[in-house]
Amino acid sequence: MFDVLGEVFADKEYYAPLAAIDDPGPRFAPGRVPAGWRGTAHDIWTVWRNPQVRPPERGWKIHVSARLDRAQHVLDVVSDTCFAENTPFKHASARFFFLFLHHKHGARSQSGKFCTVYPPDSATARRLLDLLSQALEGEEGAYVLSDRRYRDSRTVHYRFGAFGGRSRLLPDGTREPLVRDGFGRDVVDVRLPAFVLPDGIVDPFVTEEQAEHEGPILIRHYEIVKVLQPSNAGGAYQARDTRTGRLVFVKEARAHNGYTWDGTSARERLRHEHEVLAAVHEAIPGVGPEPLDHFTEWEHDFLVMEHVEGLPLPQWMGRAAPLLKADGSARDFAGYYAGCRRILRSLDTALERLHRLGYRFGDINPGNVIVTPAGDARFVDFEAVSATSDPPAAMGTPGFTAPSDLIGDGTDPFVGDRYGMAATALTLLAPLYAVPEPVSANLALLRRDLTAAAPVPDDLWARATAFQRSPEREAAVLPTPAELDADPLACLGRVAEQIAAGLLDMADSARTDWVFPPPPMAFRTNTVCVAYGTAGVVHALHRAGAPVPDAVEKRLRRDAQALREELPPGLAVGSAGIARVLAALGHLDEAIDFARTADSHPLTASSTTLAGGRAGVGLTWLALHQRTGDVRHLERAAAAGDAILRTADPGSTLGAHDARGLFHGRAGLAHFLHYLARDTGDERYREAGRRLLHEELDRAVPLPDGSLSFSENALSGRVMPFLAEGSAGVGTVLVRYAATSPDERCTAALPLVVADTRKVYAREPGLYGGLAGMVCLLADHADLTDDARDRQDAVRVATGLVKYAVPYGRGIRYRGGNSLRFSADVSSGSAGVLLALQRVVHAQGDELFTLDHHGSAIEGRR
Repeated sequence: MFDVLGEVFADKEYYAPLAAIDDPGPRFAPGRVPAGWRGTAHDIWTVWRNPQVRPPERGWKIHVSARLDRAQHVLDVVSDTCFAENTPFKHASARFFFLFLHHKHGARSQSGKFCTVYPPDSATARRLLDLLSQALEGEEGAYVLSDRRYRDSRTVHYRFGAFGGRSRLLPDGTREPLVRDGFGRDVVDVRLPAFVLPDGIVDPFVTEEQAEHEGPILIRHYEIVKVLQPSNAGGAYQARDTRTGRLVFVKEARAHNGYTWDGTSARERLRHEHEVLAAVHEAIPGVGPEPLDHFTEWEHDFLVMEHVEGLPLPQWMGRAAPLLKADGSARDFAGYYAGCRRILRSLDTALERLHRLGYRFGDINPGNVIVTPAGDARFVDFEAVSATSDPPAAMGTPGFTAPSDLIGDGTDPFVGDRYGMAATALTLLAPLYAVPEPVSANLALLRRDLTAAAPVPDDLWARATAFQRSPEREAAVLPTPAELDADPLACLGRVAEQIAAGLLDMADSARTDWVFPPPPMAFRTNTVCVAYGTAGVVHALHRAGAPVPDAVEKRLRRDAQALREELPPGLAVGSAGIARVLAALGHLDEAIDFARTADSHPLTASSTTLAGGRAGVGLTWLALHQRTGDVRHLERAAAAGDAILRTADPGSTLGAHDARGLFHGRAGLAHFLHYLARDTGDERYREAGRRLLHEELDRAVPLPDGSLSFSENALSGRVMPFLAEGSAGVGTVLVRYAATSPDERCTAALPLVVADTRKVYAREPGLYGGLAGMVCLLADHADLTDDARDRQDAVRVATGLVKYAVPYGRGIRYRGGNSLRFSADVSSGSAGVLLALQRVVHAQGDELFTLDHHGSAIEGRR
């Protein structure tokens, strides 16, 4: 989680870059800094340079690791050496940043890095490697997974890579680091948890190349059968004891790494876990896995324990929960609830025995539970278990960890376990509902949606809501279940108005970093675009008829112009999307300039996708033609379509690994070609689109309930019902082809694809990867069929969005980006939900990824 969501730590309400945290703990700084050297903060690092020395673009960079308690001493050694050698370097700026880089869930590609040194050439690199390894002899640090260690040093490592900011822009708005290989070619600077050299580069610091491991991996007597979970802390493996043939579970802890926020390392936790398991197994066998072995091999600790046969609880729910299927019957629900009771009873019994022994479990969540083939459940991860006479472990899982005010003064040592059990019970009842600390109003709406599928037994509901809390702020009031049932459209209309009020309440045009609180991806791309930034929120407000403050509109125009040369071309994150929003606001000249910028961007020639490439740029030209009547805009759109038709292998111009879906797959191209055929009257485009759509259907995955779904790409085994990637997106295109040029295959596939989206649950409410995108497809489908039952389906699923809402200030807010902080964006936050409600309540299309007259998917039907 932490390599993706470092932004959750800097602010309690919004996402923000990790470096923005108010108090990162004690700061690291060199003890002595010579005259002329300057230290500059860069993200979570402090970079030290002599302005008279210009560092090269690439070379052998040196990474120095350290023990947490020795970090300042190691920094003093590194800085003194680098100052003496006139070589630039950087280091983690503070203790919290050190812990973040070394956290148990940290990015393995950054694992172990504390200081980085940038030698100007190989000779200097060798001299520095020698000096540092000698000066740090006897010191220990984490192994830097991306590097090689220098000789027998326990802290000094090296790898070949880029030193500066050489990178290339990708269609999704992120940047890919580049380095020149041994032949002078620009190649990707691969940053894996493994030592990798670019072609033509030879390691000058070893006498012979280290051979790759071949054959089975053997650790002592244990042959690794399967890697279950690699992590910064070490890893978890299924293995076979070669002496007995018995399957075992092996847990690895890397030295001086895998910290929790209190500074406890993975190795300390693993040794503690072994002690706890041994004591528990001796006193109450069966409550935890039987510990079988514990040893240190090389520098890592290994704990071998009983392999508990069964499925992790999340997998069991995925297979058993009728709520996740389109055809769940009353009998299915009754059987599932009986299974839930059995699981909870098993865990209750284990906890009761553990508590009597004087231990708290500490981190109860579905990931730490195995459901056995007999249907019982067992706790399997005792890493956070602690004696009640000791403080609780400084770790937990969001949504399953009791709030600090509930824990209070610690007089009740088991309140955290009871809270975790309640959250687990709620997850069993609603496997795809992930709102941390839901309040009473949310839970009442959740029960309404659950009851629509099958009544929830009172005993299970009481368990799941044992820690029900009332909202702290009630300026905006959510509709009750009875009100939603009595007049759903009126309620949804009021909720939409409150979302708009909440968006305006979050606006801050005086901030320099954003105008509306964005999701984490904004900090990896930009905060002005449609998907993650100001443009998307302004678009949603404008579509909803809410007044866009002048200061916000001016800020959008100013920021867009300032970033214009740095933006990718696409609809979602780039110039084409901004052009669409500026045009709708009446700034046509600026919009046309942005469309031209997108059209001439190099990425438009190499990417054809709807979200990031040529199809989205072409759709923008169509929108400008529709708005102005200027035939030149239609000609530019036709040029984009012709280029797509000339592409011999469209797969090579789509998202990675044969991407599927509306945003990055063939469906997106077909979507654009549908509108191009409509506006030009040229059937070549529609025929080409139909072929692409058939190719997309070739990649569909039939589900056990008879519906059709889609994965993200050829490598992903996870199918999804969502808009950006999944059934809702493909269905969006199928609806339009069914309305204008139906063929037997599309007509047959459409109801099966739509069936995958008839759910009132998704882990997130957002438009791109959550429930709101499914709502939009169902509304489109209702327009096509003009069937009252289909329209009711769309409204019913839309009412499911209300249970994720949070009354706050003068309106309603939604949590975006993994539901951990509020965000306003279109992709995952409040603005996307607002667009979905506008689609249902007012039959208003989003006018960004669609281009339908009057907002109806069936306009132009023949």
